[in-house]
Amino acid sequence: MTPEAGPGEKRRGSRRGWWIAGTLLLLPAALFVGSNLALDSPWGCRWIAGKLAARTGLEARVGGAGWSPWDGVTLHSLALLQVPELRSMVPDPLLEIRKIKLAPVWRAWLRGRPEIQSISLDSPRMVLPIELISHLAKPPSVPAPAPAMPPPAMPPPAAPTAPSHLPPAAPAEAAKQAPPPPQAPPQPTGWLHVKNASLAIVHASTGKRPFDLSAMNGSIPIAGAPARTALRIGRISASGHELTRELSASLDWSPPRLSLSPLDLEILGYSCKLAGQIGMFRHLPIAIEAQVPKQVLKPVRLPWNGQAAADGMAANARFRGFLFAPGTWQGELVAEFSVPTIRIADQEARFDRGSSVTVLRGGALSCVDVRLIGDPLSLLGNATLIADGRLAGAARVVAAPDAAGAIASRLFPTVPGQRPLTALSTPQRAAFDLEVMGNLRQIFLSLGKSGPIIQFNP
Repeated sequence: MTPEAGPGEKRRGSRRGWWIAGTLLLLPAALFVGSNLALDSPWGCRWIAGKLAARTGLEARVGGAGWSPWDGVTLHSLALLQVPELRSMVPDPLLEIRKIKLAPVWRAWLRGRPEIQSISLDSPRMVLPIELISHLAKPPSVPAPAPAMPPPAMPPPAAPTAPSHLPPAAPAEAAKQAPPPPQAPPQPTGWLHVKNASLAIVHASTGKRPFDLSAMNGSIPIAGAPARTALRIGRISASGHELTRELSASLDWSPPRLSLSPLDLEILGYSCKLAGQIGMFRHLPIAIEAQVPKQVLKPVRLPWNGQAAADGMAANARFRGFLFAPGTWQGELVAEFSVPTIRIADQEARFDRGSSVTVLRGGALSCVDVRLIGDPLSLLGNATLIADGRLAGAARVVAAPDAAGAIASRLFPTVPGQRPLTALSTPQRAAFDLEVMGNLRQIFLSLGKSGPIIQFNP
């Protein structure tokens, strides 16, 4: 027979049980507090910054971090610095976010499927140098895609049938043999919440801002079930001129595509329509279309203290490519003008019609054809700007020989000597040719064939 335990042993066993229970209850709390202290420590912030740097290829900084079962994962004062070559000219970080909050689907994580219900960005700001875009816009060194397969010359063979010696399966038996796959439960919509976002495109060498977007707020669906929402933008400006303000855009999420509903805009006093789509795939393929209906072109400033206008102007533009791979960007812009006029000093030239075609391919922006056609005077030209800043172009003025020489003299009054003209097939017409070469910082003009070369300061 086993002797009964005494009162002392019972008390020791009870205390041991209470200690075990207390330890089991306090262990999760200790792990929660300890992990947050580690993440928020300088060592933890450096560890997270190192992970981000390895993922993005940019130097990263993190001011703090933490997590909780009810509030998700939070990062404070995240910054991705500019590339070292541009850091001295652009002191602002490439990307700076005051706070990031990730709301994981904990049940999916416990099953080994990392899912995010929502991402919240507080005051994200991106300062993107043009020089960085130009570097990334170089043609990618990837093999050309395989050509599309031609349509078959003969109809494809019929699907194989079951051997004749086997009886056909009854519908009920076939259904039993191939039961329908179970449908996955619908996933809730995943959201990207944006508060007070801004984007600035800057020229590192001059400090100018060709594009600035500020005060963008809204919730963007990026995963899960279909949804509709609206995105609000406070202000968009270009080179210091306000393009539009208080813009509201309607977004339609139909997995895996996010579409911008056709949007009526007024930019610099001109009405236009804008629509676009972005796919939630790798590299984010994007497509944008814009249309400017026919309307009066107001006076536009030109070099040599000139200006241009037109009784009517219409344009269509398309853009497509992978958002984060500028080397894949492609675009076209086609514009037509009715009764365009150009005024330089006290001289005005009036044309019957005009047109221009501009394309973006492989990091090169080319105005492949621009022409203003009139009876006494015509202007023709083309130009190309490469991603590294180099440019080249040509222009031709076609008019009566005396008129062409007079126009050349008015355009370059300080250049001594005669401007050579190009003879044409008919003696009633002559051409003054102008060639452009150099880069955005230093432009040279060649006045006529074998003519003088001067420097032009844009």
